[in-house]
Amino acid sequence: MVSRLEMVLKELNDNGNFRASLFSTSTGLVLASQKADDVDERVIAAMGSLLSDAAYKASEELSLSQLTSMKIKYLNDYIVCRNITMTDQKTQFLLAVLSKVPESEDIEKYYDQLLDWAEDNSRDDLEKLSSI
Repeated sequence: MVSRLEMVLKELNDNGNFRASLFSTSTGLVLASQKADDVDERVIAAMGSLLSDAAYKASEELSLSQLTSMKIKYLNDYIVCRNITMTDQKTQFLLAVLSKVPESEDIEKYYDQLLDWAEDNSRDDLEKLSSI
């Protein structure tokens, strides 16, 4: 199951030219990752979990709708964290990617499409993991 998640991530990285991608639990436990040697996936998962938790709390306090994703743009770098909620509406996983800042809005939209594809192609395996 994890190897299938890793295959999805490899395809994601190859098509998006991402430095790293990973699936983690909402608490930051890495389930699968594909990354460059200089990237620590545990740090990305921990920071993604922290950001997701803060965004979730903000949505509660401000009566916002359900959190789906977060994008953080730095001068040269870009992090996207996608919350994936299972059918039980309780279990959540995180899909995170690390890349260079997209050069255009079209590339940013392409990244979103890649994340949609990765989410769609991992959902069955994540559902199985959520039932363990």
